[in-house]
Parts: sequence; C-alpha cells; structure tokens
Amino acid sequence: MTSTTSEPSTTRAHGAGPPGRDGTRPAVVRRGIVGRLASGQSSVVGLVLLTIVTWTIFGTVGSGFLTSFNLYSIGQLAARDAVLGMAQAILVVMARMNLAVGSVGAICVSLLGYMLVDAHIPLVLAIVVVVVAGVLASLLMGVVELKTGLSSFIVTLAFLSAYGGGALLLTRNANYEITSSVLGRLGSGTLVSAAICPLVAVAVVCGVVVWLVYNKTAVGWKMLAVGANERAARASGVDTSRVLLAGYAISGLLCAVAALMEASYELNVNASLGTNWLLPSFIAVVLGGVALAGGDITVAGILLAAVFYDSLQSGLTILNVPSYWLDLAEGLVLLAAVVADQMRRRRRSRVRRARRARLALGGASPA
Repeated sequence: MTSTTSEPSTTRAHGAGPPGRDGTRPAVVRRGIVGRLASGQSSVVGLVLLTIVTWTIFGTVGSGFLTSFNLYSIGQLAARDAVLGMAQAILVVMARMNLAVGSVGAICVSLLGYMLVDAHIPLVLAIVVVVVAGVLASLLMGVVELKTGLSSFIVTLAFLSAYGGGALLLTRNANYEITSSVLGRLGSGTLVSAAICPLVAVAVVCGVVVWLVYNKTAVGWKMLAVGANERAARASGVDTSRVLLAGYAISGLLCAVAALMEASYELNVNASLGTNWLLPSFIAVVLGGVALAGGDITVAGILLAAVFYDSLQSGLTILNVPSYWLDLAEGLVLLAAVVADQMRRRRRSRVRRARRARLALGGASPA
C-alpha cells in the first residue's frame, strides 16, 4: 500500500488520480522496477525479511516467543503502534510532524474514563464524544499553525505540554477502572486464533481506510501534493489551508482510535496514558518507508514496521535484557530508520536525475 506523488510539473498524466479543482489531474511519473524500489516498496520487502529473521532468532533462542500468549501480546501492541504510526504519518506526508499524539490520547482516554465510570454514559455515545474530542484537539493545533505561521514542531511541542498537563490537572491523575465488556472483548478477546487479538483487525481496517484516502480521494492526492511541493500545490489551485486542517483532523481521529485501543486492554487508565507514544509513532513512520521530507506514504510499511518493532521489544524482554538496553535498542532502531530514509531519498534523486538525462538525450536525437 504505497502512495507517492512526484514534484509537480507542467506535464499531466491522464488517469493519474482524482481531478483537481481545475479539472486536471495531479502529475504522476510512471516508474519501473528501479523507481518502485526507490520508493517505499523496498522497505516493505525489507521489513518482511527482518520480521522473519527476528521471529526465527527469538523463536530459537527465546523460550516462549512463538507461543500463542506472546504472539497475542505482540499483536496488541503492534496494532496500537500501527495506528499511532498512521496518525503521525498523516502530517509527515505534508512535511510536518505531530509531537502531541500522546497528549491528544491522554485527553481522549480521560474523557472515556470519566464518561464510562463517573458519568455512566453509554459506551457508543462515549466513543463518539472521544472521537470528536480527538479531532477537535488536533484541529486546534492546525488552526494555531495557520494563524501564527509557526512550524508544526513548535506548535505541537507546545500542545504536547498543554494537553498533557491539562488532562492531568483536570482529572487529578485519577484512575478509571473500565468495566465495559464490549471494550474488554475488543482488547482481550480472540479473533480466529488464540494468537490473534481483535485489535489487529482494527489496525488493518484503519490501514485500508488510510490507503483509500491517499489513492482514491482528491483530498489524499492534495495532501501528497502539499508534502511534495507546497508552493507549487498552492499555485495549481490547491487550498493548502483546508488540506492541512483535514490532515490534522484525520491525525486526531487516529489518535482517538489508538486511545480506545489501549484502553480496551489496559482497562485501568488515567491521563498519563500516551506518555510513551511518541517514539513508536516515529519508528513506525520512518522504518515503514515514509519519507520525512513529505510527499509519499507506505501504509503496508507502517503496519509491518509496528510488527517488527514490537517483536524486537518482546524478544529482548523474553531474553531478560535490562530495560536500559531496551531503551538503547529503541534509539538505535530509530537512528537506523532515519539513515535508511536518507539513503532512499538519495537513491530516488539519482533515479530522477538518470531519467531526466535519458529524456534529454531522447529529445536531442534527430527526428
């Protein structure tokens, strides 16, 4: 599931994607095998191989790694991390970032706990309110970015503290013991096999929806265009402010889904939920093959990156590796992912230069 937009050009390809406001379609460069490998698809293949190697090694040396119980736990965490990765990727696609994913989650889970435990509001209504709160909390960050002209880094960093501290202040860090049987079955039930958590299906559904947004809708193509070249997108008639707000809204929606997912298996939650979300969200994005410079997204890569990352964490825990080594491993994985992203960008630039050179030579040949 890979979506990529090239830098805008004056040449438009027919059937390339949803039409824009002027009736034309975004430019798409048809790529061969080398071009596809230069995009995020090579990371998908690499992640499949890495996951197979990881499972083989830990299955051999780590007692209990391949048991149904452990695979179930990996699925729980990987499903949440995949949705977090998608929430982060929505803004990374537009050459931005969301440092406040965890704080938005803290607001959502605090509302959920209060409504279910203290106010005794029905679950369906509580979920609707939580989702709306996640969207509005994220939209506010987008509005502030547009009104102030500040970078997303500064804006979301400020809201990271504001939302997180506000949630703790308003709830006084109260613990909410959620007793909803529906949520409990979602987070702790089984799907098809004792080794598969229903949350895996939730993550896959979210992935399919995100893929459809970027491949089948005009707003998705506009997000990709904004990430590839915002100035050119604006010049071609794209309402970049509206597109940016749509991206923030979708990111907030996914943060709310991630909060509901974690609440469904933790059950005892408070406003400190989400404090450890930021690093996994970036690892899923960068390791999954999403360019930090914006302009493309690889949904399958995000899903696989979450599986690999949590498999690595689980294997090291089974081997009784001290926690500080786990922290080191997280940092090294993120560093390796960033280096891989740089290498992909350089390889992609070489492919583009080679293509331009071939086109120039072809244009110079006699008719």
